[in-house]
Amino acid sequence: MTPLLPVKITKMSGAGNTFAFIDGRGVANWKDVEKTLGKSRPEIAQLICDRVLGIATDGFIVIEDGTEGFDFNWDFYNSDGSTAEMCGNAARCAARYCYEHIGDKTHANIRFKTGAGLVTAQILGNGKIRVKMPEARVVQNPIELETKSSSKEKFVLVNTGVPHLVQKIHAFVDSVNLKDLAREMRSHVDLKPAGANVTFYAEDHVGKIKAVTFERGVEDYTLACGTGAVASALVSSLENHLNEIEVQMPGGVMEVHFFENDLKPLLVGDAVFVGDFQYNLEVVT
Repeated sequence: MTPLLPVKITKMSGAGNTFAFIDGRGVANWKDVEKTLGKSRPEIAQLICDRVLGIATDGFIVIEDGTEGFDFNWDFYNSDGSTAEMCGNAARCAARYCYEHIGDKTHANIRFKTGAGLVTAQILGNGKIRVKMPEARVVQNPIELETKSSSKEKFVLVNTGVPHLVQKIHAFVDSVNLKDLAREMRSHVDLKPAGANVTFYAEDHVGKIKAVTFERGVEDYTLACGTGAVASALVSSLENHLNEIEVQMPGGVMEVHFFENDLKPLLVGDAVFVGDFQYNLEVVT
């Protein structure tokens, strides 16, 4: 019989975007668990995020001791085992996880070292977290990409810590019929090697938009995407000359705040504890 090694996991949700957290600090025993498992972190991420055999999350995050003056380092993986530099919803969840589970509750400002650099989060209370995101900038406007049917699609290519192709659509319901386009554009030859997330948005009212993101690594629409919320909000804010945009994603509402002399916007939204799990991973022998 294959021996099983229990792994303690905390599942969290940021506007419906779900993540599995593991305490990987030196005071925890995660390093010993990894050594015993004999699996790489991408392999572990795929197992834990699995919709049937895992705990059904969009991402997997190991929180480690901070280096270089950071409070914590994080090691982030998508559900398919691929890495991502930044995820705004994950940052909010990570902040609350560290604050309430493994950190100092007197310290409401938390500095994370991520693949996109410094990410700062502030605990606001009532489950709300404010995250200072990486620089948000327009890379190319417009970018015209040819589809397999030889038609042309125009997007705004934005980087909000990760690349997003952003397209404004007439009505949010139209996004249902655009999933195949998003899947094709996500790995377009003109965006090699990294590809891009694809975010569609529709303007509800001035200052309020509805958006959905087709995410790399998940390879589908997700309930929410923090960097996608910022990307769509950036395009909308530039069009309407606004500093604050409310973004409604399928999983919940986020607020994005821009500043004239600071390219790093603020993202405000919820972070919810779903549950603590003891997940039994089979030990490689």
